[in-house]
Amino acid sequence: MKRTFRMTSIVPALVIVSLILAACGDALPGSSGSLSGANPSPQLKLEEADQVAQTFLTAWQDADYPAMYGLISPNSRDAYNEESFASEYQSIATTMTLTGLSATITNSLRQGTTAAIMHDIVFETELFGQITDTGRTLRLIETPEGWRVAWSRMDIFAELAEGARLEFSRTMPGRGNIYDRDGDVLVAQNGRTVTLYLVKQNIPNEAECIDALSLILRKERDSLEAMFAQFYPETRFLVGELDPETYQAQEPTLLQLCAVEAGTRNTRRYVGELAPHVVGYVGQIQPDQVAEYEARGYDAGALIGQEGIERAFERELAGKIGGRLVITAPTGETLRLLGEAPAEPGQSVYLTLDRDLQAAVQDAFIEAYNQAGPTWAQTSPGGAAVVMNVKTGEILAMVSYPWFDPSLFNPDSPVLNRGDAITALRNSPRTPMFNRAMRGLYPLGSVFKLVSLATALSSGVYSPNQTTMCTGTWYGGERGDALPYRTDWNPSGHGLVNASTGLTYSCNPYFWDIGIALHNADPEMLPTYTEMMGLGVPTGQEVLPEDTGYIPDPEMHFRLNGTRWTMADTLNLVIGQGQMQITPLQVVRMTAAIANGGTLYEPQFVSKVQLIGEQPSYVAQPTASGVLDFDPSVFELIQEAMCNVTLDPNGTARYIYDTWYEYQASNGFNVTVCGKTGTAQTGSEGVKPQAWFTAFVPREDPEIAITVIVENSCEGSEVASPIVRRIVEDYYGMPHSTWPELWQTGCLNLGE
Repeated sequence: MKRTFRMTSIVPALVIVSLILAACGDALPGSSGSLSGANPSPQLKLEEADQVAQTFLTAWQDADYPAMYGLISPNSRDAYNEESFASEYQSIATTMTLTGLSATITNSLRQGTTAAIMHDIVFETELFGQITDTGRTLRLIETPEGWRVAWSRMDIFAELAEGARLEFSRTMPGRGNIYDRDGDVLVAQNGRTVTLYLVKQNIPNEAECIDALSLILRKERDSLEAMFAQFYPETRFLVGELDPETYQAQEPTLLQLCAVEAGTRNTRRYVGELAPHVVGYVGQIQPDQVAEYEARGYDAGALIGQEGIERAFERELAGKIGGRLVITAPTGETLRLLGEAPAEPGQSVYLTLDRDLQAAVQDAFIEAYNQAGPTWAQTSPGGAAVVMNVKTGEILAMVSYPWFDPSLFNPDSPVLNRGDAITALRNSPRTPMFNRAMRGLYPLGSVFKLVSLATALSSGVYSPNQTTMCTGTWYGGERGDALPYRTDWNPSGHGLVNASTGLTYSCNPYFWDIGIALHNADPEMLPTYTEMMGLGVPTGQEVLPEDTGYIPDPEMHFRLNGTRWTMADTLNLVIGQGQMQITPLQVVRMTAAIANGGTLYEPQFVSKVQLIGEQPSYVAQPTASGVLDFDPSVFELIQEAMCNVTLDPNGTARYIYDTWYEYQASNGFNVTVCGKTGTAQTGSEGVKPQAWFTAFVPREDPEIAITVIVENSCEGSEVASPIVRRIVEDYYGMPHSTWPELWQTGCLNLGE
C-alpha cells in the first residue's frame, strides 16, 4: 500500500518533518486503555488514522502550524505549546535550507489503540539537494478527539532525542570580482586599499592640498573644505582611500602638498569610487532580509549585495555555500550525517563599462562643479551623464552626481562613527545615493524637439520644406491656443526656417506651428510617437532599478487633472515643457536610435558572467526592443540638423564649439559633435532650469551617444554642452580644452 503526495511549494519557513511519531508517554504499543485523561471514543478505523497522517503532511506543505498542532495528541500539547512546536519546525527548515518535500506512505498497521504509519520522505534543500529519509514511522493514538499524532522531536528525525541538535557547519566561498569590459578591476575581493590620513598643522599649503585632493579623490572642493573645518590643527583624520595603483602614481603630490600619512588594509575594494550607482555595494543582512538569506544558507552576520550589480548578481558573485548538515548528540559526537556539499567560488561579473571613460566622466563633473563654484554650482544639487554604444546598447559610462563611497557600507570601513556617516549620506539634501541617470525624472526642454520633428515628418503631417518666419513672438490665439501669444527664447527670432534649420536653431515658433498641425490631425499622435521613441516607457533592461516617467496624453491628462486635453497642452509638449517626466537613460537610448537609423536597443550593463579559467555562464547579446520605422530621409535630416547645432554659425551650441573645431583642425583631429541643446523650466518661480545636451559622435558612422543633464543651472548650451565636449575629448584621447569663462561670471543666455 503506497500513497505518494508531493509537497513542493517553496515556503522559506516550511519545516517538513519526519513522521516518526513515538508515543512518548501517550500510549504503549498494544495497550487498550486511554492515556489521554478520558475514555477513548469507540474504536476508530485505521483508514481514519491514515487520513490524519496525510492531513498532517499536507499542513506542513503550507507551513500551517496551527493545523499541524491541532492534530497532535492532548499529552503532546501539554508537553509543547504551539509556539515552541512551530519554532522546532521553522528552525529545522532554516538550518536545512529546505524548499519542499515529497512523502510516500508505504504501510499502515494497527496495535490496539495505536496506529503506525510507515513512510519515506525526500527533502528538497537549497544547498544539499535531495535528502532521502526512508523507513520512518508516524505513530497515532486514539483520543476523544479522534486519531491524533503522538508527537515528539524524534518525529523530525529519529536521532533528534532531547538534547540532540541539527547543525550546519558552513564553508564560505570567495566572492567574485567585478570587472569592466576590458577586464580592469572595478571591485576586488580581498583587495588592498590605501588609507590617507592628514594632520592640518603639517600641511604646507591647505588650499593647494585641497585642490589636489579634489581631483585625486574625486570630491568637490567645497566638501573637502567642510571636512577640514571639522578638525583641530593637531587632529589626525581620515580624508579618504585610494587603490594602490592610484596612490603610487599620486604619492609624490600627496606627500609634497598634503604631508599625507598612508596605511593599508585588506577589504572588498571599490576602485576609485567608480560607478557606485552601477556596481552597488555589500552590507550586512538587514532585519527584513534575515529569513530570505538564512533560507539560502547564509549566516545572519554575512555580507550581501545591497544595491546595484552587487545585489542583482548576488547568487553569481557569492558562489555556492558549502558545508555539512549533521545531527549531533549533547556530547558533541555526530549521530548522523544528513548532507554534505562542497563550496563553489563566486563568479566574476564583467560590465559593459569602460573604466577609464567612467573615471573621465566622473572627473569632468568634479572639475565642472569646482570651476562653476562662483555661479551655477551654487544652485545645482547634481547632474547625470550616460554614454551608450549606438550599435549595441552597451553602457560605456554612467554617472550620477554627486556619488558616494560604497565601501562605507562594509563594517570594516575605517570611517569613525560609520553609522552616523551613513545616516548623513542617506539624509543629504543633494541625494548622493539617488541614481539620477536612471531614476531622475525631468522635463526635457528643447531636446524633445527631436521627437516633435520626427513625429511631424514621419507621419506626413508636416513637410521638410514647410517654413516658418521665426520671430521673437508667435501669435497662436486665433489658431486655437489658450494664450494670445507666446515668445521664443531668442527675442530677435531666427528668420525664415524649415525643418532642418528649425531644429538647429531650436526655433519655438516653428515647433508651435508643428504642434498645431499635429493637434489638428490627432491629439494622441505626439504622445504615441513619444513612447514609440522610448520616452516615458521602460527601457527594457532589468538589471538595475529604473523609473518609467510620464508622457502626458489626453486620456492620462483627464485622469490626473479632470480637464480636457487642449491645444495649449500640445503646444507645451511639442517644445518639451509641461508635465512630462523622463530619465537621462531614456534620452540617450533615443539619441542612439536616431544615430543608428532607428534601432532602440535595451541598455546593457553586464557583458558576461564567468569563473576565471572556465567558460562564461552568461554572455550578453545586443537586444533590440523596438525599431523606428521612419523613412531614412527623416533620420538623415535630423542627424544633419543635430550636427549643425555645433557647426552652423547660428547653431545653439556653436559658440561652445567654435574654437574647439579650430583647435582640432590644427592638431589632426576631425570629430564633429552632433547634438541638441535643451533648457527645461522647472515650473517653480525663481528655480534655475535643467540644462540638457544629448549628442552622438562621430558624424559619419556614429559610435556613441552621450546625454548630460545638470540640474538647476543655466541653459543647456552653456552648461551641459561643455561637459559633453569634455567626454568626447576623453573618448578620443584629445587634450582637454578649457572650461567656459562664463562659469566664473554667470549665465550668458546665448542659446538653448
